[in-house]
Amino acid sequence: MRVVHGVEGGFGFWSPGTRGPFVEWLWHRIGRESPLSWATEIEREAEAAGVAAVELFFSFLDEFRADRDRAS
Repeated sequence: MRVVHGVEGGFGFWSPGTRGPFVEWLWHRIGRESPLSWATEIEREAEAAGVAAVELFFSFLDEFRADRDRAS
């Protein structure tokens, strides 16, 4: 799909055969690894925090991007 849309580079959420940088960051952020998907873990975190999962996802995405930008 990236090729069709002319997008270069890796995809931060998932790459075939790897967990991807977002997942690695998320496991560190929430303090544990999980055999479940990153989306499932975000849903669990959101439920525990009493917020919408999509809201928490975008909060995590903003943090992930900020951390990645600081590291560059």
